[in-house]
Amino acid sequence: MIDVLISFVSVNGSPGVSTAAMALTWVWPRHAVVAECDPTGGRALGVFDPDGSHGRPGVFDLMLQARTMPLHRAMSGQLLVLPDGTGRHHLLPGVSSPREADSLDWRRLTSLFLELETVDVLADCGRFRSRATPAAVLSEADLVVAVVRNCRGSLGSFARAVDVLRDEHGVFDHEGLVVLIADPDPRIHQRFAHGEIGKELGLHVVGALPWDPVGAAQFTDLHRPGRKFETSPLLTHARRAADEIGRRAMERMSWLRKPPPVVNGHVR
Repeated sequence: MIDVLISFVSVNGSPGVSTAAMALTWVWPRHAVVAECDPTGGRALGVFDPDGSHGRPGVFDLMLQARTMPLHRAMSGQLLVLPDGTGRHHLLPGVSSPREADSLDWRRLTSLFLELETVDVLADCGRFRSRATPAAVLSEADLVVAVVRNCRGSLGSFARAVDVLRDEHGVFDHEGLVVLIADPDPRIHQRFAHGEIGKELGLHVVGALPWDPVGAAQFTDLHRPGRKFETSPLLTHARRAADEIGRRAMERMSWLRKPPPVVNGHVR
């Protein structure tokens, strides 16, 4: 099966883009790697390996090793198996500092992702910043998923950022940019109907993740899940969203990567 590259980004604040990417990878129906591509640094290694028993694997060492060895060998040495019981889902930790991110060749890293076979890559690009955002990871993605908090401020900020995402990072068409809604605490924020959000933004809404601080803490604090974690609201909704996101990414990938037609011996 051909792999897909799906990039996740948020616009402002902390609406849960990393939690979304982790939760979706956890329930992804195929082999998958969640790659921390946030230039401000990765945090998931501390969640799943708090004592540092796996050393310090990540995208920086992957780039170094990929210069001298086959990609799959270099990649396998930098991955951490997620403890979801499947053995199919992995974490590629991010950089340890913004300075390390500045030295990364994001275009080369994106090319490495696209060279993988039978593995989908879910890239957590963090908060959208016009200059610091890893542009190649967005522009070369089969699908860009914007994680937007369901409140007036975040929706307004995202609506203003859509044109920048398209113009500066190559996400030009409506099919290439979709929205995943993160519902906030209903006691604090006024929330809007998901269908109305899609109409107002003129973009497809591929799902919504509920307000579930207990479930989210398993991906942001320390992973010590209880018996009800697999049936938590977060993972239940993530499974639905994963199916829709995967379907759209596969469809768009088939369109983006199809060979050009040949007419009378010439490529058109």
